[in-house]
Amino acid sequence: MKEFDLFLKNLGVSNALAQDLIEIAIVLIAIVIVLAIIKLILNFAIKKGADESVKPLLYSLFSYAIYIVGLLMILHILGVNTAGIVTVIGAASLAIGLALKDTLGNIASGILLLFLHPFRASDYIECGSLKGKIVGVGLFNTILISLDGLYVFAPNSMLWGAPIINYSRNPKRRLDLTFGIDYADSAEKAMAEMKQLVESDAEVLKDPAPSFFVSSLDDSAVCVNMRVWVKTAKYWDMRCKYMKTVKERFDEVGISIPFPQRVVHIVKE
Repeated sequence: MKEFDLFLKNLGVSNALAQDLIEIAIVLIAIVIVLAIIKLILNFAIKKGADESVKPLLYSLFSYAIYIVGLLMILHILGVNTAGIVTVIGAASLAIGLALKDTLGNIASGILLLFLHPFRASDYIECGSLKGKIVGVGLFNTILISLDGLYVFAPNSMLWGAPIINYSRNPKRRLDLTFGIDYADSAEKAMAEMKQLVESDAEVLKDPAPSFFVSSLDDSAVCVNMRVWVKTAKYWDMRCKYMKTVKERFDEVGISIPFPQRVVHIVKE
């Protein structure tokens, strides 16, 4: 210890300053360790089934709180009156809140989204003009990836302030398809062919039962509908599949899907 004190003396560093530097280093190391522990806990919770989208928000809340506590501890070590700083911050909080009301609104919205849980990571949602797959909810913003791969960085208040349509939450979803057939063809035959396709498909859910009906009589076609329930994860695959297979079956049995046409009668005077 004497050798260390002599070393500091040769460097021109006082014992008091050295002690302060050591305590500050301990505080900084403690901050790093605590943040690492928090990250490990959050990762462990996600592996056990927690929603991955809440990780950015929780980590931000904990990290900012730890940074503030660490800063106050460092200021206290340096002899700064931290009680006075806390008093000043408290007195200025109203003005800060008014100046940053939009930012604070985003924080409050993020916390509400965290607790009310209208979506999870990887859910595909629609909220106003926003559409995309949820990546995570941060302290101020929510990150989404659109279907065409675009990165969407939206304020939390946009999601909290508008109705959210979650396309991924429910395990099953109804698939509605409409096909227009020629007036000369039989609607009953068309519906029977669609029913035969559905009944032989194990990926179509039996409950609720599929339904087939004529929905409208348009200018150039009779519109026949099929409504079947499928697993949400398979919705788009099943939609593309039946758009193709129904068209091919109609071609096989001679049911035509007409294009829009208009009959014009020319009257000669």
